[in-house]
Amino acid sequence: MHKFIKRSILILILFGCITGMYKIIFTTFFSAPYSQDIQLISTQPTTHMQKTIPEQYNGKVRKVVYLTFDDGPGEYTNKLLDILKENKIKATFFLIGSHAQQYPNLVRREYNEGNYVGLHSMTHEYKPLYTQKKYVEEMKATQQIVHSIIGINPTLTRPPYGSKPGLTEDIQTQVLQNNLHVWDWTIDSNDWKLNALPLDKSVPQIVENVISHATENIEVILMHDIHPQSVAAIPEIIRRLKNKGYEFETYCENQHFPLNFWHNKQL
Repeated sequence: MHKFIKRSILILILFGCITGMYKIIFTTFFSAPYSQDIQLISTQPTTHMQKTIPEQYNGKVRKVVYLTFDDGPGEYTNKLLDILKENKIKATFFLIGSHAQQYPNLVRREYNEGNYVGLHSMTHEYKPLYTQKKYVEEMKATQQIVHSIIGINPTLTRPPYGSKPGLTEDIQTQVLQNNLHVWDWTIDSNDWKLNALPLDKSVPQIVENVISHATENIEVILMHDIHPQSVAAIPEIIRRLKNKGYEFETYCENQHFPLNFWHNKQL
């Protein structure tokens, strides 16, 4: 009987030690402050997406930025081309077909100075492009106009309003069947929203919109060459991007990489 009591007491003591140790470990672990090294995923607008292009070149990490301009050419395109030429930078232009017809000399200048000339539709209207599924039809029509001016058939398209949600799976299939590609962007300058402001107010805001979001090794910036504030902001954007270590490149069809909000690696 005494042996049983002693054994029971011993078991209780051991159990108490074990649970006490567990309590100490548990309390210490979960009451410790979180490490400041833990990085939470920050929320970003839908226009900021993960880059998939390799970030190394000749064994070195590069910071590369693509300046892209939609909706042109227009009355401010010549000034923009002057700025790019002065800074020895080439950009990527996505043209509206009717604007290309109106300013064929600007299309030629864009191309002759080493910029990429891409496709941005005929109408820039959501309903015919996406609801009526005329995206490829309009891009092919724009392609024919560009070909009549500079003799090439560009294959890269920029979806008006971005590829999501309008560029549905069936339209994506048509894009691939016609040997076209799609590029969205990683940074939206929101330059078009500032038309009502004077240049001394709009330009700093556009610059800040771009520079504050230029954080990754690969950035594709959405701008428009049909607005004066957009063109006026370019010199400072170039200067500050250079200060952040970025190199400027233009799109190359032979080195295409996918960049679309659907994350479709075939587009």
